[in-house]
Amino acid sequence: MNRHKKHHRRRDGVRLSAAVTLCLAASLLLFSRAGGEPLARQAVAALAGNTGFVARAVALELGLSPSHAEIYTPRTAASARSETATDPQSESTYLPQENPNDAPVLSAADRAATVTINNETSYPVDVEACLSANTTIHAQGDGPQVLLFHTHGSESYTPDAAFPYTPTENERTTDTRYNVVRVGDELQKVLEAHGVQAVHIREIFDSPTYSGSYDRSLAAIEQTLAQYPSIQVVIDLHRDSILTDDGQAYKTACTIDGTPMAQLMFVVGTDDGGLTHPDWRSNLNYITGLQYRLNRIYPGLMRPVNLRTQRFNQHARPGSMLVEVGSSGNTMTEALAAIRLFGQVLADDLTGA
Repeated sequence: MNRHKKHHRRRDGVRLSAAVTLCLAASLLLFSRAGGEPLARQAVAALAGNTGFVARAVALELGLSPSHAEIYTPRTAASARSETATDPQSESTYLPQENPNDAPVLSAADRAATVTINNETSYPVDVEACLSANTTIHAQGDGPQVLLFHTHGSESYTPDAAFPYTPTENERTTDTRYNVVRVGDELQKVLEAHGVQAVHIREIFDSPTYSGSYDRSLAAIEQTLAQYPSIQVVIDLHRDSILTDDGQAYKTACTIDGTPMAQLMFVVGTDDGGLTHPDWRSNLNYITGLQYRLNRIYPGLMRPVNLRTQRFNQHARPGSMLVEVGSSGNTMTEALAAIRLFGQVLADDLTGA
């Protein structure tokens, strides 16, 4: 059986259903002026709140059968929160992106622009090539993964209320509560809290004699690496010293998430001074990548990488680094705040988190 769609006729451009609505509105207006305003308002409110009436009026206007018309009544945020969702997608205005994220990825050149290397050697250095090498180190197997030590363990900071002490000349002390050994304790705690086991050599190698401290620390490194072959990263923690001509100490400073703290600096050794160091470029590639990730996560935390002619015992194992934590003008509080952030990023880097 053929069905023909019935069209409503127009009167002067207005559909029949619209005309009916206008007549109803006019009647209510006349009734209101005749003294029935309260009753008229109640009638209008009742009709407006009657979803069945509204559905039928809309259906007539659209030429639909009133029995098939539906009105969607939006729920308030308060009512939505008080209910148990049966269809989360219909209750949210957010629709997940169906296509894969095709946002552009930073090129090596773009990433290189965020990393600065102060090159004090005779070797040319290409930051983009260092990043393109994509040298990473990941924790492997059981046992300690990181070795912490201090060739100049007596290096300390400007005393403050939280860490009061009497330093010897040039902000040094053999009291491990106030020197860089305390910074190493903090870094070990952060690493292990993030699932990375670390060995910390707390011995002071630069006292009572400063000369020969690198020879003494190298012996300790080699002994520890033989004892723990699982170690992947070797970190020599220092405190920098930046002084004016008249001996005034400068501090390095940044503020991250509202917390003032010291800045950190990687010092990378080479064989440019004549000592054997076959893996220095691999170390530089690794440090450059780590510097980029630190800059991206905590902008301002890192000073430029310092590439030097000395090797600083970094030939002992690939993955060796020297980290200057603040300067003599910084306080221990500022140094500890900085090393906590460094430890979090290093741990995530090693575990692939």
